[in-house]
Order: sequence, then C-alpha cells, then structure tokens
Amino acid sequence: MKNTHPVIRFFNYHFGTEITNSQEEQVLSLYRRESVKRKNLLFRQGDINARHYIIEKGLLRLYLIDPKGKEINILFAKENQVIGDLATPEPTDFYLEATEDSIVYSIEDKDLESIIEFLDISYKFDNTLLRRSYVHIQKRLVSILSNSAEENYLEFQRKHPDLIQRLPQYHIAAFLGISPEFLSKIIAKTAREK
Repeated sequence: MKNTHPVIRFFNYHFGTEITNSQEEQVLSLYRRESVKRKNLLFRQGDINARHYIIEKGLLRLYLIDPKGKEINILFAKENQVIGDLATPEPTDFYLEATEDSIVYSIEDKDLESIIEFLDISYKFDNTLLRRSYVHIQKRLVSILSNSAEENYLEFQRKHPDLIQRLPQYHIAAFLGISPEFLSKIIAKTAREK
C-alpha cells in the first residue's frame, strides 16, 4: 500500500472515498501544512476562526475559560483526527492549543465545503462526521451528568490509554471537570484497588 498523504487518508477513511490522483492534487492544494509548537494557540476566544485542522503528528486540545478563570478541556485530538470549532465562522468561545509539538493540515471552511461538493460527498459528510461529533458530545454530557468523577476517569483511561501517558494530569482533570488534587486521589485509590 502506498504512503498516503494524511489529508487523503482522512477522506478515504471517513468517507469511504477513493480519491483519484487529479482529485488529490486539487484537494491538497487547498490545505496548508503548519508546524505548531507546544503551548501555541491556533485560535483563541473571540477570534473569527474559519479553519479546520487534521492532525498528522501531535496532540491538540480545545478548551474554554469559565468566568472564574478556570480552564475546561472540551476535546483532545491526536494523529489522524480533525478538530476545530463547528460554529465557524462565528466568533469562537474556545481556545485551540497544541499540547505537544504538532504538524497539522488546515483548511478554510469555505474551501472544505468546495472539496465536499467537488468530491460529491456532502451526504456522507453530513451523516458521518457531524453525526459522530454529535454522538460524542451527547455521550460526554450523559457521562458527566450521570457518572461519578472516578467512573469518568476510569472510562477515560479505558478509552484513551495513550492520552493518559501524553497529557499532564491537570489537563485530564480539566477535561473531567475536577481539580488536579481530586484526580490525584482518584488515581491513588484506583492504584491501591488493583
């Protein structure tokens, strides 16, 4: 199997579309490769961000800051995943930060729409990516509302063992909606129970 470009691999995987060489050229011409250093922001609250990001290498986090100044992690995205603000091109409520040195491919929302039309995958796009995003958010909300902090940590650990190794505990705590100190207690308790 040939070494497929990360953007093309993303489209093939998520939409079951085999992109021809001529289509590949046109698709890739609309993406911009960016190297992002750890702790650098791709956008911040209030920006009118109209870009979506496919991660080739690294880890990004989408977060917001509540009125008390507390960071709340909404989503993490790693290799071969996409991230951005779905409300684009409205002013965003979020921050998007690299938690590791990262390489991403970004595209303007209007250009992504052009690609979707060009490849004739609008139905698949609407019913695949958007549905997955919606289901993910629903499950996360139900988990936050119905599970204990310990149950949510154990679920995060089960679903994302690689992120447990890659993220500092304070980012995991901010994702779970608890303090880093409380997360430390949960980790200690689960380690004692093993």
